[in-house]
Amino acid sequence: MTTSVMPRPRPALTAAHAVALTLLRDGYTQRTITARTSIEPTDLYRLAALHHITAPHGTVEGHNCHEARDEEPCTQCTHAHGRAHAREYAQRRRTVGALPRALRPRGRQVRRAVR
Repeated sequence: MTTSVMPRPRPALTAAHAVALTLLRDGYTQRTITARTSIEPTDLYRLAALHHITAPHGTVEGHNCHEARDEEPCTQCTHAHGRAHAREYAQRRRTVGALPRALRPRGRQVRRAVR
């Protein structure tokens, strides 16, 4: 099996890809980048890994850049990812009360005071 000494050329970037990578490097959120450029998050982080672009450390996007490069996330990025995961879980937990009664889980949901 022969390996090539010549490095593989990177795929050419479109204008949307270049803008998305610039926004990622400048610290914009994944949601904002997707809204402005219509690039899927999986493609965004794959392109960032190919072109050696990283998001600022201590952000969820920075954590996703670490994962796209298959490396261990730094402490700052791990904490940011944990905070985002906890926030998402809390939002999901709050929305159960907003469900119509027919869709709520059955069973005793009332808390009783301990006496």
